[in-house]
Amino acid sequence: MPILQITKDGVLLQELEIQAECLVIGRDANSDIRLGDLTVSRQHGQLRREAGGRYFIENLQSRNGIHLNGHAISRPTALTDGDQLKIGAYQLRFRHAAETNRQPSNQLHANAGNALLEVFGAIPKSSASSALPTISPATTVQPGEGKNTTNPMPQPSAGESEVGILINEANNAIFTLDRENIVLGNEGQVDIRIPGPERTRATIARRGEYFYLCSETPVPCVSVNGRPVMNARLLYNDRIEIGGRRFIFREI
Repeated sequence: MPILQITKDGVLLQELEIQAECLVIGRDANSDIRLGDLTVSRQHGQLRREAGGRYFIENLQSRNGIHLNGHAISRPTALTDGDQLKIGAYQLRFRHAAETNRQPSNQLHANAGNALLEVFGAIPKSSASSALPTISPATTVQPGEGKNTTNPMPQPSAGESEVGILINEANNAIFTLDRENIVLGNEGQVDIRIPGPERTRATIARRGEYFYLCSETPVPCVSVNGRPVMNARLLYNDRIEIGGRRFIFREI
């Protein structure tokens, strides 16, 4: 069974086993493979299995196009083992499972449910230590601007689970991030209520020793260190703003 290895800023985010015949790749929340960055179109590309089992990649008239092994594609193109795709700020490597010694990963079917988990799964231990020195904290609206490299994410001791907190700058209220998913918003089931007339909604997910912030809206509803983001890997002392509320991300 083929897999896709999804990488961003030099860090392996997830390995996805491909079982469906057709998968849409894009920024839209209903995409089969969701890449939550503004460099990715809502429906950016399509991965399709043809007769004989070969997979083809197709650009769905996206703004930034799809590059295969460094070259832009203009029509459906067959993939072979080891091919590298560039979709916005992400790199996707197509591998045949038989050729890859990999960690266990989530199986991906069409219309998969948890889009955040599909992209931000637990980072394999074999890649986490080598990738840590080059961690980028946030994916901003304008890629490449102002990356915060002053607060490297500490690694937990063996057997220790990371716990972070959000501190409300206005009243010093403390919210403990001790679950895998924390929802911020003003509508529906939320963990941190953001008062206001608008439905601001974002998710903070803990995957291993890392915390990720994701705007669950068509355009960014949250900013990190003053920059709007669709998704960001958080570093301690980052400042988060959503719905007019300001928080500081700290460790316990």
